Amino acid sequence: MSLINWLVLVAMYSQFAASGETMEWSEVELPPVQQAGLASWYGDGAWHGEVTANGEPFDPWQYTCAHRSLPFNTMVLIENRANRRRVWCRINDRGPYGFVNDDGEWDFVVSSSPDKNWRGILDMSIATARALGTTEVGLQHVYLRYWTRNSRPNFHLAGLNP
Repeated sequence: MSLINWLVLVAMYSQFAASGETMEWSEVELPPVQQAGLASWYGDGAWHGEVTANGEPFDPWQYTCAHRSLPFNTMVLIENRANRRRVWCRINDRGPYGFVNDDGEWDFVVSSSPDKNWRGILDMSIATARALGTTEVGLQHVYLRYWTRNSRPNFHLAGLNP
C-alpha cells in the first residue's frame, strides 16, 4: 500500500471515528499455509546491486526473497512461527542453496537438485527478516502462505484502493 493510500485510509477512519458511529471491519482472508520450514536471510547487504535470478538488481531494503521453485513475482505471506509476525514479500530470486552434506557439514552449491538435504525453503532480504524479527537468529521456522493458481482469494485488491 502506498503512503498516499495509507494516509487516505487514516483520514477516512479519523473522520468516521469522530462521528461516533461504530465501524465494522470484515475479516481479511489469509492464504493457506503451503509450506513450513526454515527461512534464512541474505545478510548485511553485501549482495546489494547484484543481479537476482529474475534479472533485477538486488536491493536488501525491499521486501523480496528467494525460493527454489515458485514463479518470479509471486507474492507470499511469510509468518515467523516463534512470534507470529507476518510480512508480504515478492519472489525475485532462487535459493536458498545451503545444504547438509554426507558428513553432516553445511555446504553451499548453486543448484536446485531435489536430491540435496536443503537447509531451508526461503532466503529473505534484510528488510523482510527485520520485519519478521529474525535478524538475530539467522535461521527461523516459518509458514509460507500464498494462493496457488487453482485457489482464489474472495476479495479483490483493486477494490481496496480508493
